[in-house]
Amino acid sequence: MNRSKILIITGIIILTGIILLGFWGFPIGIFLGSIVGLYFGIYKKDKLFIKWSSIAFILDLIFIIYFCIQIQHMD
Repeated sequence: MNRSKILIITGIIILTGIILLGFWGFPIGIFLGSIVGLYFGIYKKDKLFIKWSSIAFILDLIFIIYFCIQIQHMD
């Protein structure tokens, strides 16, 4: 597999998530896509792919945690 196929798979994951989950399709799709990207980067030893997938993974975790906290504090 090459980078373009991984990016296409990530796009399909995000679009499927949007169709099935609505708004939550973005964070969950990015989360799953970053996991796929990390796996690909580690498997192919592609440092650039590992770097950007890690950044997406960390930012998405922060977003999900923040969003859950905001939902809990709604009155």
